Amino acid sequence: MGAMTETLYAQFRQVGADLFAQRLISAKAGNFSVRTETGLIITKSGTLKGRLEPEDLLELGLDPNPERDQGASIETVIHREIYRQTDARAVVHAHPRTAVALSLHLEVIRPVDLEGRYYMPEVPVLAPKTVSATPEAARAVAEALRTHPVCVLKGHGAFAKGRDLVEAYTLITVLEESAEILLYSKLWSGRS
Repeated sequence: MGAMTETLYAQFRQVGADLFAQRLISAKAGNFSVRTETGLIITKSGTLKGRLEPEDLLELGLDPNPERDQGASIETVIHREIYRQTDARAVVHAHPRTAVALSLHLEVIRPVDLEGRYYMPEVPVLAPKTVSATPEAARAVAEALRTHPVCVLKGHGAFAKGRDLVEAYTLITVLEESAEILLYSKLWSGRS
């Protein structure tokens, strides 16, 4: 089982179930990983994240290996770059609807609620030429996560880093709640 322990698998399983239950990802979307001594453990591509099984997780090195990487999430390139450039011990990538919608219109998401401002006074919205599974997107995300706990790729989704999966997942939930409050606030202020 390598670096995968029962406790770590339980965290992967719970985070996947919670992300799906809270509509922060669709059934097979999103991906998440943890840093190990020799690389990372990441979800496989196309797996049902709300029903993860041990075989849905792959242990990989920090350097690409075409044979070993087969079946890994297409966003593995981004996870690897985050681990290379930041202090992240875990990464969660999700598609929080409201935050993604705001990313189409804002360059920075600035929460107006207390919890959001506490955890993430501002969330950078990144707009590299490619916003998924490329070295360009990976560099942009890793650079943003050096100084912010969360960032959003415009029109795509959010990446959060943490000391563990639960912390990274928690930041995704705070982002989405703050994005909803910001949206409702903007809608209300537009009333006459």
